[in-house]
Amino acid sequence: MNVGDIKNIESEAGIIASIILKPELTFYSEELKPNHFSDEQNAYVYYAVCELAKCGIEKIDAYNITNILNKRESTRKATDTLTVTVLNELIDVAKAIARDTVEEYKLLVSNVLDAAFRRDTYKRLIECERLCFNGSVDNIEQKIYSALDDVMMEFSTVNEVPQYKDVVEKYWEEILNRQNGDNMSSLPFKFETLNLYATIERSELFLFAGGPKIGKSMMLLNCAVDLLKKDQAVFYIDSELNTRMFTLRLISHLTMIEYNRLKVGRYTEEERAKIDRAIAWLKTRKFTHLYMPMFDAQSIYTAVKRVKHTQGLDVLIVDYFKSSGEGDAFDTYQELGRSIDMVKNQICGKMNIAGLGAVQTTDSGKIADSAKICRNASTIAIITEKTPEEMAEDGAECGNRKLRVIYNRNGEQMMPSEYIDLKFNGNIIRYEQAKQHIPSSPY
Repeated sequence: MNVGDIKNIESEAGIIASIILKPELTFYSEELKPNHFSDEQNAYVYYAVCELAKCGIEKIDAYNITNILNKRESTRKATDTLTVTVLNELIDVAKAIARDTVEEYKLLVSNVLDAAFRRDTYKRLIECERLCFNGSVDNIEQKIYSALDDVMMEFSTVNEVPQYKDVVEKYWEEILNRQNGDNMSSLPFKFETLNLYATIERSELFLFAGGPKIGKSMMLLNCAVDLLKKDQAVFYIDSELNTRMFTLRLISHLTMIEYNRLKVGRYTEEERAKIDRAIAWLKTRKFTHLYMPMFDAQSIYTAVKRVKHTQGLDVLIVDYFKSSGEGDAFDTYQELGRSIDMVKNQICGKMNIAGLGAVQTTDSGKIADSAKICRNASTIAIITEKTPEEMAEDGAECGNRKLRVIYNRNGEQMMPSEYIDLKFNGNIIRYEQAKQHIPSSPY
């Protein structure tokens, strides 16, 4: 037996077949590199499909693979053996052996990485054996340690952990930058009073909660526009409105032309000029809107990865988190919790982007599965409509909506009687901060 026998060709073939049919699977195996394949042709195909997926190309055929390989001098030679005929045969076979789920695909990746680790370790041990038999070698302990350490570091799932003394100044500098508003990892909301409690931060997930038709989606749209004005790259996943309907709301918000008039085309020439200016401005922004009526953790992750690779991404907005509705209440809550957990940790945390989203409250004003949601969200603020009594007591200038920060891992949260005053105009899809009310004294 020799080192060439340490391989898992079946798993390699399964990986190649799977990504040919579903190139987005490569986003789930970024730790797997072309050099980890034992078969050279598999390595080149894997490299090409990864590059195509990063470009947002979903059609994997011989033409696209060849184009990628021909772009670099180091991969161009592969086309001598990976001819169009060979690639077409590979694509035809893919349908029979491709895996259907992310879990199955990850298992294949694990098998290939395991074989690669064994091969590389064996090679290094052979080198160590030579060192041991060579009496003229000095510092043999250090050389053997270095040889094995290189392999362990390449395949380790844990990044190097620095000592605190080496990073404390870096993080203090980041704190100072945030205080001065110079660091784009922390962005203010358009509502000044809300910023006293929380801001939009990378690696964090801020959720707006509220009952049906209270204006959660319109709040997220307001936030999206404010972020675009700050030149942020925004990806908006929408489970409620298709892009045509979302665009109507967006144009209404930007032009302040009533939604109903805009929808049926009842606007003046002057207003038409406003619409044209709004569209021209939107074309300069880094913005993506995706209508996804039903989504799960996998579909969100794949979509975000594709947008991040192809267009860049600063802030993800999810409108809104909800379950598929299948199963009992417990299953529903578990599914909702998993989606929020994945967005907070796998997307916002690991990809270093900011997250905004919305969740629906129950008839009693509670957040469904509140313990699980609170455990994963960074901050939760509930939007409610002011009662006639509250509007009379606060005054008309204090608006018709109130916003309460009920959970906050990054700062202060409010007492039950505290709230931020907002003015909401659904006709033009607009939230503004209102004059803040003066709390009544209990004495």
